[in-house]
Amino acid sequence: MRQKTALLLLFFVLLLACGVSDAHRMMMGYNVNELQVTALYDDGTPAQGVEIQVEKDGEPITVGVTDENGSIVFKPEEDSEKLTFITSSAGHRSELTLDLAQKRQTEETSLPMRILAGLGYLLGIAGLAMIYVSRKSNRRS
Repeated sequence: MRQKTALLLLFFVLLLACGVSDAHRMMMGYNVNELQVTALYDDGTPAQGVEIQVEKDGEPITVGVTDENGSIVFKPEEDSEKLTFITSSAGHRSELTLDLAQKRQTEETSLPMRILAGLGYLLGIAGLAMIYVSRKSNRRS
């Protein structure tokens, strides 16, 4: 009886020594409602008044003009997957492609992977406890 109590006490000490538990942690997420795209020249100065064309699947969907900071704000549609931003002015040309679908997929898979990692950690501790109990019972025989 004392050995089982000692084993149980050892198990709880190990759990307490593991650090902060993630069981009731608050998590935050975000949804991209707007994209701010900034155009800069090589020397870092903002490209003011430059036209930026937004394309989806190779088709233009909107055009915007940069402000004094070289930025435009664009609100993507919910079903947008790949967006391409193209700008050209006075011999300068730039193109930026964003894959919003890949970003969404990355965010969705992170929570299940964290849950599996936590379960693996707990199963590892349980396995160590079982090995300890097995060795103790083999020594008695």
